[in-house]
Amino acid sequence: MLRTILATTTAVTLSGAAVGTGAAMQQTGAALGRIVAPGSNGVTVSDAPAHSAVVHAPSGTALLALAAGTLTVPSTGSIVITGGGDDVGLTVDYAGLDDTVPDGTVQRGDTVGHVLAGRQDVTVRALLDGQPLDTAALLRAALDGISHGDGIWTKPLDGAVVSQPFGCTPYVMEPADRGCPSGHIHTGIDLAAPLGTPVHAALDGIAQVVTSETGFGLHVVLDDGDGLTTLYGHLSTVAIHDGDEVLAGDVIGEVGSTGNSTGPHLHFEVRRDGIPEDPTLDVALP
Repeated sequence: MLRTILATTTAVTLSGAAVGTGAAMQQTGAALGRIVAPGSNGVTVSDAPAHSAVVHAPSGTALLALAAGTLTVPSTGSIVITGGGDDVGLTVDYAGLDDTVPDGTVQRGDTVGHVLAGRQDVTVRALLDGQPLDTAALLRAALDGISHGDGIWTKPLDGAVVSQPFGCTPYVMEPADRGCPSGHIHTGIDLAAPLGTPVHAALDGIAQVVTSETGFGLHVVLDDGDGLTTLYGHLSTVAIHDGDEVLAGDVIGEVGSTGNSTGPHLHFEVRRDGIPEDPTLDVALP
């Protein structure tokens, strides 16, 4: 089947082995998360031949695993991560590291090595089912947390904690998806916060306000155009109306626990052409 690899403002369509939608969403949406820890300074990413990327960073900067799976060290300063679980089919290799962790199992976000002293750049390449991803664009999207069209992303909620991430989930109340090992997928990210905490528009858009006793409960969908929408679920109140033109940062409502909810939180989704992607690709959360 065709699998859509989502970058910041472009989509690259690749032909790959048939997999369920959930696994594809997990791989494309969470795709290549942050290559360095939040708060790391002086880090940039540039394009390199064969769809690879060069990560420029100060000497000693820790680089993180971009996929969960098995790590091997084929040569000094190089590693290969072969995806497992939700990341099956995803392979990431790094070259030019100062040091590396030993062979073994890694999770996304684990430190896998550091930037070489004096060189200050590391080459990274990612493949999905053997086909190259646009690695630099995906890394910049995760690193910058910015950007679509004429808008800039903002955090929808301050002072929150992630209570459920995006992707395959063991919770049976979530949408069914045979591509996930558990058979279910969480199509957004849950941000827990006290009742009444203001919820902000993450991106400009035209508002649609939906009232429901189930599902997302009282929620807002903002249509930014070009197939991009953001969704804000389980609100207690809304401060806007259908058809309103909302700007990034505007207050659109307050945290609640309406619909199918076990406690106060915001369910936040990002969809491109109807396909959910990991919101942390677009904006730094929580």
